[in-house]
Amino acid sequence: MKIAMPAREGQVNAHFGTTQEFCIIELENGKVKNKQIISNEGLQHNHGGIANMLKNEQIEVIICGGIGGHMIQALEKLGLKVVNGAAGSLESVAEAYAAGNLVTRPVSCGCGGGGDGHHHHHHHGGGGCAH
Repeated sequence: MKIAMPAREGQVNAHFGTTQEFCIIELENGKVKNKQIISNEGLQHNHGGIANMLKNEQIEVIICGGIGGHMIQALEKLGLKVVNGAAGSLESVAEAYAAGNLVTRPVSCGCGGGGDGHHHHHHHGGGGCAH
């Protein structure tokens, strides 16, 4: 089974739409058999482009953190299963999924920043702001 996860520094990227690379993991008997990073440079927020890229890699399942509804529809239209609400290291998430221990929590991510703790902006002393 091949799964793909948006990756950032060895962890599941919480924001699917902004990820610049995907980790493709091949699972065999519940363990990571093969791991490969592919870039989707230039495809961020391009729903059809990302969906087709992953489909071409023979991916069956996408495991991610936050993801927008349009992206879920684009992936599911191509027959890919989407599991969201995941967090942690890529290998541990993949193996938890293989073991049937990955609990999904419905998370829809507008990536516009709600009060959900994802965005921390600190402006002190007017740095960079035109006055």
